[in-house]
Amino acid sequence: MNGKVLLEFYGRLGESWEDLADILEIPARDKRAFRPGNEPRQIRDWLVDRGKEDLLPDALNKIGREDLAQLLAADRALAGGRSSTGNTAERIDDPVISGNPPEAVEFEEVAVVSCDILGHSATNGGDQVRRVTAINKIVADTIRRCAGRQVVWSSGGDGGHVIFFGENWHVDVVLLLGDLWSWAHDEGIPLRITGHVGKVATIVGADDRVQAVGAGINFAGWLIRQATGDGIVVSDAFRRGISSTLIALSVSFHNERLRVDRTTTRQLLSLMSFDGVSSKWPEGEQDDYNSLKESLAEGNGWEALYYAKRISQMNAADEKIEPYLEEASRLLKSDTLENRSFLELLRPDELTAMLKLGHLVERARGDIICQVNDPGESLFVILHGEVGVYNLEGKGYGGTAEPKHVHLPGEIVGELATVLKRTRTADLVAMSDVALLSFIGEEVQDRFSNADKEAVRDAARQWHRFLLDRVVQHTIQVARYLLGSGRRGPLSVAPALSSPRDSGLEPWKANVRALLPETELVTVADGGLTLEIAHVTAELTKMDPERGVFILVSGSVRSQTPVKATLSGAECPLLWVDVPKVFAKQASTYERVDEPIMVLWIGARGVGRLSLKLRQELHETLESAVGRVPPEYEYDVYLCHAGEDRQAVLELKNRLWAEHRIRAYYDDMELQPDDSTRKAIEKGLMTGRFLLLCATANLNATEWASRGLDSLLNLDVDRPGEPHVLVLKLHDHESVDEAIPEVFRDARRQYFRQDRDFEDLCEYIRSARTPQDTGDGE
Repeated sequence: MNGKVLLEFYGRLGESWEDLADILEIPARDKRAFRPGNEPRQIRDWLVDRGKEDLLPDALNKIGREDLAQLLAADRALAGGRSSTGNTAERIDDPVISGNPPEAVEFEEVAVVSCDILGHSATNGGDQVRRVTAINKIVADTIRRCAGRQVVWSSGGDGGHVIFFGENWHVDVVLLLGDLWSWAHDEGIPLRITGHVGKVATIVGADDRVQAVGAGINFAGWLIRQATGDGIVVSDAFRRGISSTLIALSVSFHNERLRVDRTTTRQLLSLMSFDGVSSKWPEGEQDDYNSLKESLAEGNGWEALYYAKRISQMNAADEKIEPYLEEASRLLKSDTLENRSFLELLRPDELTAMLKLGHLVERARGDIICQVNDPGESLFVILHGEVGVYNLEGKGYGGTAEPKHVHLPGEIVGELATVLKRTRTADLVAMSDVALLSFIGEEVQDRFSNADKEAVRDAARQWHRFLLDRVVQHTIQVARYLLGSGRRGPLSVAPALSSPRDSGLEPWKANVRALLPETELVTVADGGLTLEIAHVTAELTKMDPERGVFILVSGSVRSQTPVKATLSGAECPLLWVDVPKVFAKQASTYERVDEPIMVLWIGARGVGRLSLKLRQELHETLESAVGRVPPEYEYDVYLCHAGEDRQAVLELKNRLWAEHRIRAYYDDMELQPDDSTRKAIEKGLMTGRFLLLCATANLNATEWASRGLDSLLNLDVDRPGEPHVLVLKLHDHESVDEAIPEVFRDARRQYFRQDRDFEDLCEYIRSARTPQDTGDGE
């Protein structure tokens, strides 16, 4: 197909792509994979991949886009002309084939009868041939009956449009509608049948047949999609056209319904019945049951939940839905994506209970679901569509329409604001038409508290466990003294032992899983002016509640010791710590500043199960964090060294902490001249204020020193005169030339030889700390 024609086709198809995808019976899972804005191209690619591109013109005719069918037919004819040696010029001179419109276009009012077989492509080839032959015979009989008047048959393969020109069409149209209905009824074939009156123009197509173009045929293509397969649906223009004639005495129009067409215009539709022909709309619930079955057949558990919720909202006592939920539950459990939602974990009876607690929320593409600073009263499970995250932390869109994150069906959004009683920290926008299951936190909690069914109580346990897991993961990634956003904190240390089910997890996730059984989230009762540890331990239900790590995750308090500072739950500051044999500090009393106050408790028993190396790391970080505003960086320095100097560097790390309370990050990674090492060092400087280059002859002899260290110079551009990269010469017996790479011998840099300048080095590092690093938040 000609490239220019393709581009024109893609641009003109527009919102009609959805009707085209439906008529081509493209599975829902394939449609959801289409990239927004690129659907026309991907529909054609879908057809080409399956060798079905020839279906495109007929499908376009059926949805009322004869203009595009003509465009493709003209291109095909031109391609044939270009490849032949015959009357090419005659073909191109034809105004339709050449794409040049006629001099004058006249539109006239016509009646259009349309039909379409539901599920036609799913039947065997023999049945398809018999059905299409029967429809063509019915239409042929009509055309013969109308001898002397113009009637055009625009076939679409498994149906099409019969267009009646002139004024006296009424009787013949009603007879054709009756013939189509009777045949479909007798054969048990689901045939959609519609009638419309509108204006069209006629052109001569590439096959020399008369074809209709215009709003009338376009509307007929839309109307056929609204039909039920159980009777006749007509437009209001058709009803008015019939009502002015005598045949109106023999027909009835009933059960009007309002629909919105593809141009967003409201359209009034009616059912039409007459002698022997009875039309009806499907019950809404039955329509949803059919869609539910289709979703399950396609293996789409989330889409199935959407239709199950629609059904249960109309009839909460409907027990017929339970077998379908069993299948949906099985599909969700087979989902390969890790722990996206708590719903996958539920049994069918628990799933039914949770569906009743949720509220269905539907939004169109581009709609805002919630915005920064909105109350975070509910969380959302995405059932279908995509949700984009914008304006993260109220920092704006950054000059781009691309979202920071995109969430897909099965994922949960907004849960932290709900469980921690905070306001929203981002804008959530519908990237496509979306359906969400909304759970209002307090409402769900009230239902759980008063539950008298075991299924509801079991669902409550899964709900609370899921939300606690999310809170723990969020907290440790915010709290630099535990993990931090750079994931370099103590909990990044791999467990000494891990179970088979944890073997594929990142170390920090495995550590979270180990801590979770000894973790609780406590909402402190309002009242009083101070916050004491007893206010939290009184609410804990696990063993030894006085021992553990206590982290503020919602609300704010003011501390007086060790420094005066306001601690905000958004930063997850450490309030109290009492972990025997790791670190303990006498509990302080805080002044309440903002409620509700929520505290995450990680029990000492859980900490005690962590590896020795991890507990050693925690000893350092907990001591420096308790009662303070969390520091800007997880570490003061990131130690960069050669592998042969490991022992000396470990001694340096311990000395920095023991003598000067300077936290240093030590990595066993060997320095190699590749991108992975460079990225690791850049990440190290995100989590540590300085990179401390441990200069030795071993380091200077590495290939990295000759090829890679010069890239570190670029890391200082933001702080001229105050370098991010510091150099410490470890051994006095080595000369400067032996130990320090040439790129770091610039006189403007600061050098700290261990024996003489170590104290100066430590003082320089400490002096760079901000008030936030020292815990002074006032």
